[in-house]
Amino acid sequence: MEIPPEYHGPDLESVAGHAGLTVAEVIERHQAPAYRVQCLGFAPGFPYLHGLDPRLHTPRRSTPRTRVPAGSVAIGGSHTGIYSIASPGGWNLIGQTDAVLFRPDAETPDDAVLLRPGDWVRFVPGSAGRRPTSARGPQRASEGPALLRVMSPGNGLTLQDLGRPGYARLGVPPGGAMDPQAAAWANRLVDNPPEFPVLELCLQGQRLEVLRDGWLARAGATAGAGTAEAPSWSAFRVRRGDVVSFGVSREGVWSYLAVPGGFDGPRCLGSVSANPRAGMGRTLAAGDVLTGPAPDAFQPPASTSSRRVRWDEIPRYHEPAPFAVWRGPQWSQFSESEQARLFAAVWTISPQCDRVGCRLDGPRLQPPGLEMESEPVLPGSIQVPPGGQPIVTQVDGPTLGGYPKLGVVDPQDLGRLAQCRPGQAIRFVPVG
Repeated sequence: MEIPPEYHGPDLESVAGHAGLTVAEVIERHQAPAYRVQCLGFAPGFPYLHGLDPRLHTPRRSTPRTRVPAGSVAIGGSHTGIYSIASPGGWNLIGQTDAVLFRPDAETPDDAVLLRPGDWVRFVPGSAGRRPTSARGPQRASEGPALLRVMSPGNGLTLQDLGRPGYARLGVPPGGAMDPQAAAWANRLVDNPPEFPVLELCLQGQRLEVLRDGWLARAGATAGAGTAEAPSWSAFRVRRGDVVSFGVSREGVWSYLAVPGGFDGPRCLGSVSANPRAGMGRTLAAGDVLTGPAPDAFQPPASTSSRRVRWDEIPRYHEPAPFAVWRGPQWSQFSESEQARLFAAVWTISPQCDRVGCRLDGPRLQPPGLEMESEPVLPGSIQVPPGGQPIVTQVDGPTLGGYPKLGVVDPQDLGRLAQCRPGQAIRFVPVG
């Protein structure tokens, strides 16, 4: 496959300086080889291309960018690649292409990606790539009864379930609810199985108009005492015309709203979970209408007319217990002092946190002096870039990465970590 990029990336001159070449020589050497797609990862459809001229091998940036545009042609270590979606990233950006590498609306999983392992790619002279067209339009939700209308999406409003594990070969992260325990509690309050789709709300500002008499349940981030909004950790009755609002939470970041029978939503790779960066699932905007699967779904819970979670079962997000951490794949390559510092330090949640990753403020860790090949990355991985400030990957984080991983947060604790607010202090404890 031939891909014609424009070579105007912000790191093009620094790559040239590192290689001791002119910019024109960098472009010539980048276009000379035929590249083999080794694997897909980091982001959905992101190709790791093998065959880069050794003179162009360039270490990753010491501090990753918080946003890299889709279509960016980049160099990271001994590989070149193309960012398939807008995402954070630490590779050196040398160009841009219009080629669409990931199509979440594709008919089959394999049709969702432009390139596959084993394919050959050449970068050819030209000003723009040809934009592949989708074989079908976006999937539509089923035509169930209208339950809620979005008046304001606030800081974020998406449909989520337990995610789409099993597609790492395409570079697709598992996704799903940021706090699956809280999402399961919301479903449980209205007699749903834990995998049923729920609304995920980030922080504050959401307002929903009720279009049908029925019941809802909320769990997760806790409302302030005496606030006139949807009650926390309980099922509650609503009537047509009511407005359900979500103000400033007292504790936590993410809350979940469930309806008996679950919400309808378009499925991508077997899940309704929204991944806004990858264009998968449904991110809701003002005016959107939420539907249910059946006319009788919006009914009271079977066992009682009102339910609440017991106070002693509600997580205390404002004072979290230390988070359990397993040794990471590169644990032994960090010095003993850096290993000890991970657990001795008090870390602070950075404002730079989202569904992809969470940066931690605190002492700078000294990573081992090595240039790693990219390898699988699990949600909860504590990566240490050259700048030394750890990053914990979240459910929409990369499936492959080249930063050393000092530890991995236990999966049972990852939801609690996601509920920690910027500025909140946390600690880690070792497992075993």
